[in-house]
Amino acid sequence: MADTYQPPEGYLTMAGATEQLGVSIVTLRKLVKDRSLQTFRDARNGRARLLRVEDVERLRQPVPEGKAAA
Repeated sequence: MADTYQPPEGYLTMAGATEQLGVSIVTLRKLVKDRSLQTFRDARNGRARLLRVEDVERLRQPVPEGKAAA
């Protein structure tokens, strides 16, 4: 049985990021596009799209809404 793909340290696959964020793959793709997040390819598996762990963690943080109080 073949080993499952493990991304390099500090990176998550798109599937791993959806699990961590609790969103669908479609929602994650929209977040990547809307927030201009950079995706990466691993030379060992060119099909896997990778995100940095810190970028995924940033997506978990609340986003301010409206104008800031002066």
